[in-house]
Amino acid sequence: MDQPKLFVYHPTSHEQSLTMKRLSRMQWILISGAAIIAAYTGFAYTQSKKLDRPSYEVVKRDGSFEIRDYGERLWAEVSVSQAEYSTMSREGFRPLARYIFGGNQSQTSMAMTAPVSLIMEQTDPRMRFFMSDKGRAADLPKPLQEGIRFIEEPAQRYAVLSYGGLLSQERNMEYGQKLKTWCDAEGLEIEGPLEVYGYNAPYEVIRHNEVAYPIARR
Repeated sequence: MDQPKLFVYHPTSHEQSLTMKRLSRMQWILISGAAIIAAYTGFAYTQSKKLDRPSYEVVKRDGSFEIRDYGERLWAEVSVSQAEYSTMSREGFRPLARYIFGGNQSQTSMAMTAPVSLIMEQTDPRMRFFMSDKGRAADLPKPLQEGIRFIEEPAQRYAVLSYGGLLSQERNMEYGQKLKTWCDAEGLEIEGPLEVYGYNAPYEVIRHNEVAYPIARR
């Protein structure tokens, strides 16, 4: 039987040059794309850090756990049908966002703040937007949509656990349990339901989240 003949192709110098140019162009596109993504991510993270946030004093820090003393805080709040993350986000965010972006009697547009808070209480789940740590409910424009109310929260001590990544029901409960275990180990008395704080817009890659329990001072 005749043996198959092996033909080895040797590209010309012109073809090699074209191949290198294509590779260089592709590398440039990839590097440029990565730089744009990195710049956008950094910009989004910087912008989220500029949002108005509640002020607090750190009483104790233990890794990602903290005990914080918050001053008075003013919130806009709506009730939702169940203490489940996707339901709370769907039902709670739109009416509150509509309110601060001009859906009120004076058509006043207000700046977005952080965090968005989820009160994970089974009998009365709620979503809150932080409004101010200085103002009063009477100072805010009246909402056009029913169901939005304002909460003047007094000064309160909290146990807080910070974590990154996307928010989900599973992760909220996972970190909530870690925080409860830490509180029990520290001998802290929990005074209310678990709260979840989200600090970032949905499109942001670098994210900061927290779970918190109100605790008794000692």
